[in-house]
Amino acid sequence: MAGAQQAPAIARNVRLVAIRSSYHCFPVILVGMMSRIVTGFLFVATAWAQTVCPPTSKYSPCDLVFDLPGVTPTDAVDLHAEIRSPHHDTVRANGFWDGGTRWVIRFTPDEAGPHTFRLTGPGPISGKEGQLLATDNAKPGWLRAANLHHFAWVEGNNLTPHLWMGTVVPDFNGMDLARWKALIDARSLQHFNHVGITLIDEAVASKFRSPDVFRAAEEKIRYANERGLIVDIAFFGPNGLMDRLLPSRADRRKWFDYALPRLAPFDVTWQGLEGWESYDNGRPLLKEIAGYLTELDPYKHTRSSRASVTSTPMSEDGWLRYRSFQTSDDNIAMVEQQAFQYPAVNNFAVGLKDTEVFRKRLWNMTMNGHYPATEVPNEQAAAQMKVWYDFMSTTRHWELAPHFDVENGRALSLDEVEYVVYVEKPGPVTLTVDKASYDVEWVNPLNGERTKVKEKTKTEALTFSPPDNSHDWILHVSREGKKTGMLKSYKFDSREPALALQDLEGNPEKVPFEIVAPDGDTISLSQPVKFEIKLKRQSKALQAMLYEWTGEVNVSERGYRVIGTGASGTLTIPANIAIDYPAALHIRLTAVNGLGKAYIVDRNYQLTK
Repeated sequence: MAGAQQAPAIARNVRLVAIRSSYHCFPVILVGMMSRIVTGFLFVATAWAQTVCPPTSKYSPCDLVFDLPGVTPTDAVDLHAEIRSPHHDTVRANGFWDGGTRWVIRFTPDEAGPHTFRLTGPGPISGKEGQLLATDNAKPGWLRAANLHHFAWVEGNNLTPHLWMGTVVPDFNGMDLARWKALIDARSLQHFNHVGITLIDEAVASKFRSPDVFRAAEEKIRYANERGLIVDIAFFGPNGLMDRLLPSRADRRKWFDYALPRLAPFDVTWQGLEGWESYDNGRPLLKEIAGYLTELDPYKHTRSSRASVTSTPMSEDGWLRYRSFQTSDDNIAMVEQQAFQYPAVNNFAVGLKDTEVFRKRLWNMTMNGHYPATEVPNEQAAAQMKVWYDFMSTTRHWELAPHFDVENGRALSLDEVEYVVYVEKPGPVTLTVDKASYDVEWVNPLNGERTKVKEKTKTEALTFSPPDNSHDWILHVSREGKKTGMLKSYKFDSREPALALQDLEGNPEKVPFEIVAPDGDTISLSQPVKFEIKLKRQSKALQAMLYEWTGEVNVSERGYRVIGTGASGTLTIPANIAIDYPAALHIRLTAVNGLGKAYIVDRNYQLTK
């Protein structure tokens, strides 16, 4: 009864106070809404339809702002708009409280032309209709995973390759707007197109529900989008921060009901939790978050989770669309690239200061098939990432995959078309290719300078030496004429058949190694646990093996953890891998030989404290 008694008062005081976009404003026609525009426009009875803003381009957020006196954030207010595109696709945009009596419905059109909307809300808002106009622009769609390990902008049936190059900003909330804008301006000029942030960290934990926190974050996100950078959002910081702030499912549901209508209309990707492995219940929390994203993100932004090592354990849960890494270990990066689908982005330089080491990690991660999304230690490192982008953007990067027929280097290839070889230790390089005539050049990764090799070759085994031995080099072997023709006539994925994951070899008779440690049936967290493999035979390919050791307690449903890499060492098993002890620990050893062949060996142990 109290709600029914309040309704007339609310109805009398509802005002539409502004309708605007992040970049421009839409022309909006409101039919039959006696509303007041406090930005200088006044609706009167004879002028219910009025254009309040000029047209805006698609993929730009538009805010419909309402003044609702008497409505509090704790009221169960159903404020939303059903918005239909020119091709009759309908999305629901939910409203959110923005402090005081201000409420907002935020929407981003992804199609040019007139969009009609119908409002649901308190009092006279319900049933009112209007129209907003989106103009065309050059943006080629929303970002999606494509091929096996790459990204594309997708708009309808059109796919445009996306070369992901990102930077992670550790102190997002502590950075004032002027400093943020300066950083974004600099990174934009260097061709960065992603910036990773943590929305709620310890600095704003005491006011994580405050509209002020969101408005400050949104102003930064808006500016990055305007400068062409997608913002990769981890919702909460590591070490159980989300558990502390939102201890119950009801708490979490309420927060995401509020946060996602604010954030989803921007050009973003979702990165779940920062350091998901540091949460005891990180995997189930991410599955829960994925449910909110499915329901409340009408734009279906691509999603992963920020990781301490790897987010790949969630690839079997049905919601992950790209894999996020924080490692410079080739054992992890290459092994998982051979065993799992979806693109990989890697923050490989956490805490790194040395620019030369940074550059070498950048190119080695590239040869693993990973995209860079990393903390950038200094401007020299940022400049070398620009060199990386300028070169990779000239390749068919969206089809390249690790190539193993190379000596004294690491390579990517699209067979018969293009080969990119990283030579970390300069010297003669031998590359086995499909027989054809190729253009050959050396690229200096320090400054991007190119040195062409005059002769073309039709041999299958190419041997070249870099211009000098003072630093690392990139060898680029390609059929430039063929590439030009492919851009005119070939489909996005030119491979026939399409590149697919290989079947991992698990037959003990065909696996060329065996686990000799840990031996026995029991492993204790209270003492160091050695691991070691023994090769059953010798060959050049087996001498270049990469090994990843993972552990999982299946009954806990917390996902696997990387517990070791390499042929020998000491296992690192986190205590939160299990809920109860003793536990049944499943260890899997996955390995890739020097020719790219992948193997698995499984062992089961009892894990005790």
